[in-house]
Amino acid sequence: MNLTIPKPKARDIRLENEPSAQLTPNVLVVDDDPLVCQQLQELYAHNDLRVTVVTSAEEALEELGEKDIDLVVTDIRLPGISGVALTERIQENWPDVPVIAITGYADIETAVSVLKLGASDYLVKPFGAAALHESTRVALEKTRVFTEIRYLRRQLKDKCEFGGMLSKTPEMHHVFETIRMVSPTDSTVVVEGETGTGKELVASAIHQHSPRRDGPFITINCAGLPETLLESELFGYERGAFTGADQARPGKIEQAQGGTLFLDEIESMPLTMQAKLLLVLNNQRVQRLGSNRWTTVNMRMIAASNVPLKNLVATGQMRSDIYYRIKVISIRLVPLRQRLQDIPLLVQDFLHHHPIAVQKKTTSASPQVMSRLMRYQWPGNIRELQNALEKAVVLATSPILEEIDLPETASPGKNDGVKNPPVLPLPQWLREQEKLYLIEKLQTFGGSIALTAKSCRVDARTLYRKMRIYGLDKKTFRPRGSKSFFPLSKKTSQQDYH
Repeated sequence: MNLTIPKPKARDIRLENEPSAQLTPNVLVVDDDPLVCQQLQELYAHNDLRVTVVTSAEEALEELGEKDIDLVVTDIRLPGISGVALTERIQENWPDVPVIAITGYADIETAVSVLKLGASDYLVKPFGAAALHESTRVALEKTRVFTEIRYLRRQLKDKCEFGGMLSKTPEMHHVFETIRMVSPTDSTVVVEGETGTGKELVASAIHQHSPRRDGPFITINCAGLPETLLESELFGYERGAFTGADQARPGKIEQAQGGTLFLDEIESMPLTMQAKLLLVLNNQRVQRLGSNRWTTVNMRMIAASNVPLKNLVATGQMRSDIYYRIKVISIRLVPLRQRLQDIPLLVQDFLHHHPIAVQKKTTSASPQVMSRLMRYQWPGNIRELQNALEKAVVLATSPILEEIDLPETASPGKNDGVKNPPVLPLPQWLREQEKLYLIEKLQTFGGSIALTAKSCRVDARTLYRKMRIYGLDKKTFRPRGSKSFFPLSKKTSQQDYH
């Protein structure tokens, strides 16, 4: 039976009025009846939902594997894999994607089966548009958090993510561009930055985007081993080279054949070993301890240092010849305190990937916790942030982090009468003060743009622009129990689907 769906006068599905992008759910319709597919597509499209239509479960599984699907509406009787089997596959592989099963047969036993398999609802044809709207509303509401996470994941992937690193800042985007440019070459790279800023991630990204990606990525921490052990680990040894050398063993340099060698904390490498490393780099060959034989090696070297290498040359801790040999390309990572706007991204990414957070379904941090995270100076950088979040997740008793354990910022003595000056340049300090001001205002007014803008004496457009600059999301400041992202109107056409 044909069904004409009247175009609604207003949207039945209203999403948050974000100025840049909307959280628009993606619905996958699975039915071998072209008329039903057309009707469902028109209804969802009229309500500004994205719709993908396929005619078999096999096609549906391909779409689920390639796209971010937020809801599946499937017929039970399909050619090939049945709708019941499809529901079971979805529950096994994509448990956060809700399924609405539809059929033309009022089979109670089948209905019970798909509901037990994890379907959100079961509709029997003919069913009213209102019933479909209500079923869709309930399904999307139950999985709203997962839909937000998928949306955020897409945003991060498209705009803020590269090689496992997340950032909105121009400084880090420049790092991303440098990685893209140097990766196809074999040039030696030095990554400089404070402890915990992600130097190994940079090295790994260079390797993964290089022609050597299929070769090994070998790492060694030069500060984690005493000099004698570091030498044997790096250059390898023959049997009997020293007491305990019961069998020959290749060193890290040989193990990196055809790939990349990453020397972390190279500033800790002794001067004598720097000379041997220089010989390897110049001649592309290595000699194991206790051997007179040279082995040709084909590897790229990336080094990392917690301090600027030129300072080490000035103090005699690094040979000038190896300094000029390895510092062909230099990448400098800024500390986390100079990219505080990235903290919301890093927090969300951590909660999405950390196994304990996933197990406990910890999905977000409260405005109070986020405010503390944004105020802290992070001497241990991203590694310290991850440790603090892990502790908070382990101790959390709700899906929202309400507490975070951070050291209190040291204050000046009572009698010195002088406060410690800010360590940041004035423009950076002013930007961070503006950001903290906006955080406090948004927190006070529960994320309300109208009230916050009025209190700040700016228009809503200006406030939105500032929030985008600082990576602030009004949803972060919304009190719990607030309005859903997907309220579907119940005032829909009573016409039936057949």
